[in-house]
Amino acid sequence: MSIPSLAVFDLGGVVVRICRTWQEACHSAGVVHNPNAEARLDSPRKVELLRAHQCGEVESGKYFDGLAQLLEDHSTDEVRRVHAAWILGDYSGMAQLMDRIHHAGMRTACLSNTNAHHWEQLDSSEAFRRIQVRHASHLMGLVKPDQRIYRAFEIATETTPQEIVFFDDLAENIEAARACGWNAVHIDHTRDTAAQVLAGLRAHGALA
Repeated sequence: MSIPSLAVFDLGGVVVRICRTWQEACHSAGVVHNPNAEARLDSPRKVELLRAHQCGEVESGKYFDGLAQLLEDHSTDEVRRVHAAWILGDYSGMAQLMDRIHHAGMRTACLSNTNAHHWEQLDSSEAFRRIQVRHASHLMGLVKPDQRIYRAFEIATETTPQEIVFFDDLAENIEAARACGWNAVHIDHTRDTAAQVLAGLRAHGALA
């Protein structure tokens, strides 16, 4: 069995803490939460708007406008504030773990479903800044769990599936990665993610 040489991370739920619900993000942003908004967030129109934003087809300003129109009870400015409050900061120990991975001779990369607005915010994350190779849905025009994004990542990084160990908190993304032949570890975002990543690296023989 070959030992992976590239650790690939999803960002939200693995490297950085994020709000998991609209209500949580409203609270984080100091915006009054309207329960009527929740049902509209599950609509096919919202799903398509999110996909287009994450693929880079819709820029953030238009996304905020579109989401405000869909929700009806929030202004564009409130939507922007909620969106800006979505990222809560690094998981404890992740920045230090990146250093440890590099010291062991492994490379690090990210493959995340995100958008230009959050991508800019991530510059404040110590753990994110340590990641050597950065790929994201809005830059690639594809989203996980579409298997094409995994293949595009392999080409961009000049790696084979066997060289990769991938960490993500969503089961569907893990399943798609495994279907592509990647070594993949499902992370529980409610627990110590750095400890889980370390255990996954050890299980695959990448770290002692």
